[in-house]
Amino acid sequence: MADKNCPICKGKGFVDKGNVVEMCQCRFKEENFQRLLNIPKKFRSAELDNYQPISPAQRRALEVCKDFVFNFDPEEGKGITLVGPPQMGKTHLVVGVLKALYRQKRIRGFFFDTKEMLFQLRFYAGSQEDKYSRLLRFLMRIPVLVLDDLGSERLSDWSIEVISLLITYRYNHQLSTLITTNYQLKKSEEDLLNSLEERLSPGVVGKLFHMNEVVYVS
Repeated sequence: MADKNCPICKGKGFVDKGNVVEMCQCRFKEENFQRLLNIPKKFRSAELDNYQPISPAQRRALEVCKDFVFNFDPEEGKGITLVGPPQMGKTHLVVGVLKALYRQKRIRGFFFDTKEMLFQLRFYAGSQEDKYSRLLRFLMRIPVLVLDDLGSERLSDWSIEVISLLITYRYNHQLSTLITTNYQLKKSEEDLLNSLEERLSPGVVGKLFHMNEVVYVS
């Protein structure tokens, strides 16, 4: 993906050098930048500016995300939790926030699908303790962490312990965490099994409520 503001290629991504057309250096910078933030290939083109809201809830979610970037203070530890059914663009929005924070404010963030994160940590915990410790410390201390699709499946006691450790550390050290989830954060008699309180713990969910603005996207 080319840098639309690149003075060399004017956003085209290619430079015409007579008989040869070469990729502009901005494309390589962009790819390195995407890898730095761990953006999945599917969302490499996701930006706040190209998110297309359809419903009032989606429009509000977009405004919340833009305001979050504009007013971001790394000392406050505030975050956003986007709650809603699949295919509402929640991941698109948090990726857009992650990119905007890095481009506009040089704040480093890191994207992780929660299931993939737990898989990697579990793998390292069983065979490579040094890598496990390094990855866990990195996730605990990165200025902005995205946990995508939190609570999408029933978690083991080990997984709950890891997520609780992450959330608690980041809460206590005022580090921003962006979360997407398909589940309601508050218990409901109708859908108790789908509640994050059921899948995690009331204490962890309480911290999420305190540190993050909860936005329902539908």
